[in-house]
Amino acid sequence: MSDDLCTLCLSLSTTIHEAFTDEAEATPLSPLWHKTLGEVHTSSFTCRFCTIVIKGWSQSRVVQVERATLEADYDAEHPPADLHRPIHEIPAYRNEAEFEISLEKLPRYLDDGRRLTNRWAVVCNCNVKSSTSFDVHPSLRAHLNLARLDGEGDTEAADRDAVCAPQELRIGQATLEAEPGAETGQDINVVPLVSASPLSKQSLTLAKTWLNKCVDEHGRTCQPLDKPVRWMPSRLIEVFPGGDRIYLQEKKSIDSDGHDQDDRFVALSHCWGAGGAPFMTTRKTLALHTHEGIEISKLPQTFRDAVILMASLGLRYVWIDSLCILQDDPEDWAREAAQMADIYRYAHLVIIGANSPGDTLGFLSSREAPDVVPLPPPPPTSPSSSRTTTNIKLCLQLDDRDWTYSWKSTENTDHLRNEPLSSRAWCLQERFLSLRALQYGTRQAFWECNTIRANEDGEVVGQNILSMQRNHVSRLAKTANVKKTVFSNGTWRPADREVSGGCRYNWVDWYWVVQDFTARDITKATDRFPAVAGLARELVRIRSKNDHEAMREMPGEYMAGLWKSGVLEGLFWCRAGPERLLEPTKEHVAPSWSWASVMGQVQFPVYEWYEKRAAWKSNVLDFEPLAEYVSHSLELRDHDPFGRLAGGTLTMRGPLLPVTKIKARQEKEPPLNDAYGLAPSRSEITDGVYRLQTERNGCIWVEGGTDFPSSDSQIDTDGLAAMLLIRVPHVLDHGFVDYRFGLLLKRLDDGCYQRVGFIDGAIMKETGLPFFKSFEVVGYPRPYEEGDMDPPPRSSTLDFTMDDVRRDRRARRHNDLALDPLRLEKKEVTIC
Repeated sequence: MSDDLCTLCLSLSTTIHEAFTDEAEATPLSPLWHKTLGEVHTSSFTCRFCTIVIKGWSQSRVVQVERATLEADYDAEHPPADLHRPIHEIPAYRNEAEFEISLEKLPRYLDDGRRLTNRWAVVCNCNVKSSTSFDVHPSLRAHLNLARLDGEGDTEAADRDAVCAPQELRIGQATLEAEPGAETGQDINVVPLVSASPLSKQSLTLAKTWLNKCVDEHGRTCQPLDKPVRWMPSRLIEVFPGGDRIYLQEKKSIDSDGHDQDDRFVALSHCWGAGGAPFMTTRKTLALHTHEGIEISKLPQTFRDAVILMASLGLRYVWIDSLCILQDDPEDWAREAAQMADIYRYAHLVIIGANSPGDTLGFLSSREAPDVVPLPPPPPTSPSSSRTTTNIKLCLQLDDRDWTYSWKSTENTDHLRNEPLSSRAWCLQERFLSLRALQYGTRQAFWECNTIRANEDGEVVGQNILSMQRNHVSRLAKTANVKKTVFSNGTWRPADREVSGGCRYNWVDWYWVVQDFTARDITKATDRFPAVAGLARELVRIRSKNDHEAMREMPGEYMAGLWKSGVLEGLFWCRAGPERLLEPTKEHVAPSWSWASVMGQVQFPVYEWYEKRAAWKSNVLDFEPLAEYVSHSLELRDHDPFGRLAGGTLTMRGPLLPVTKIKARQEKEPPLNDAYGLAPSRSEITDGVYRLQTERNGCIWVEGGTDFPSSDSQIDTDGLAAMLLIRVPHVLDHGFVDYRFGLLLKRLDDGCYQRVGFIDGAIMKETGLPFFKSFEVVGYPRPYEEGDMDPPPRSSTLDFTMDDVRRDRRARRHNDLALDPLRLEKKEVTIC
């Protein structure tokens, strides 16, 4: 075993044994190791430890580059030359970096203060001595978990071919053995290496322990308190321990068995696969599945896996969408889809087969454990060789979690972020609605409930009670129809308190979930609203509970994926990136103003505008609404206000300006010459410059983009108009820049308008010679009152009078320092 380690890493192994034995909180290991990354890279060709450290640093580099790209930490048009080069070819890492390597004890706590077994890890940091954000040379981190290697017989997998045999299904009736090593006292201070099979006794025991502890100890925290007595879905699959068939049962049939019947049920969250559901219930097979049952051996592997887990956990009923909903009955489908929120919320347990891309493949396959380095025992002459803990066979395993990246919608890393299930739209709400979930990833299983989150590798994290983030839906509800909004009436705030820094604005979490949702695949575009209907319905329920004002407002808040109290933020959406094109849905799904009317990932730029466009500002002012909601109407397909739509209109009152000319966006970012200071960066999504005709100020130019850009066609200006929704008066040293967000609308024959694009840019003007025209951002001086000692220079573009200033201030306009230079009249516009 020592032949797999270089001399320095072999010495490091002995020190790890001694440090672990001494129970030190942290033991520095850097002086014992290589001096440069170049040395580590050369050694990685023969040393397993050096190999996985280089791999961990490389993975960390990929994540850091991704983060720098998202946060615009460098000039996208002139990126650093070494941005995508391997780390051993980057001099700042290869020759100049400093290492910090230590064995660390990572304590784990639950909310009630109980401290669990410590986890140990070797943490390897590669720190660049001096760097700027524009260089994109952040510190790299490799995290190697310390684990024990148990005997091979302890983790022997169950035979997959015998899963459906009666004797295999009896596992739920047997007493599962304790986790290997549990009786060795101090030896359990190191968690075991994750079993190679999720069907091993070690893995199944842990899953059952998670469930039992949640049921027995977490109490009301992990229970749906509003669940009606004996509530069940319309149909369930009944599993008989020891049987070779499962049966589809109607709710009324289960109720007739008597009130002592165990009505706990499991809900399965799974990917159907590219070919659709391989096994389903239809009107033709309903009686067959109910009376004669379904042979377990004929089920797709994912369903068979669910059955074996059901039996091992001692549970009887399971809900599987393709079996419990009649797939060829539109009325039955619509009725059952409408109660999806209740099915996943009221389930005793949700099993999430996250690692499987399709039902035919299953989710309980044997798992590889790559990137593992067995550590040789200390030599007999070592002081630690005679201690009890050295009897443990130790190993180090690279932790592949993204330690430097946090998912926007949670404070912690999302461990299912890269699993196949996370690419499916339907599965998002299934996970969010679950109160208890047993999740199977590629490398290990995870537990998630309202009290704890746990991993099979031994990590346990208590949910933060103070932040009330007990589950995903509770987090969404914290910013659902709340008073804190991006339209903050001119309240100054530090720029570093933007959304990523902790500011939680109205509906921000909902629209972040929509961004995630629209990036996922869905088989039928018409399922887009039903696939988030459960989340929307649950938000209405939570916000309306014990709040009489919200009880009146929330039922009418939801409108085609948007919310009335956050309509401006929700109306302004666009594609998520220059290369992420949108496509119109082939059949009607939503009105054009809704994000559901297009296929492809969208974003809502308002929430991150300062962070991405003007992060250098030490103090900023907030957005000003230019338009307001008037009314809306929706034509429902299924009598469900959260479900599919046949049509809909939205009437807004705001500035509507005709588009008289369109030019291609100039390659170079327009300069600012009329005022001192730095204008915000322009959007990377816009592709054109639009001339808008105003009544008082002549014409203005603003950048924007079409929803479906095409190089071989130009949008016609006939009937084209821009409705301005939001204004940002971006204050500079001696003036301000006026930034506008809006919609590009095309007038239809019936007088309604259809969305075709968006406006996103600062007000600009044309400059230069007739044949060499270019654009400049307009800088406006601040209005001033009589008696000012040093009035700023006036601009010919701005035509404020002192009467305008006094009138606007009497009317308590949003920002006294940057009054609206256009002062446009508002019109009512209906968008369909």
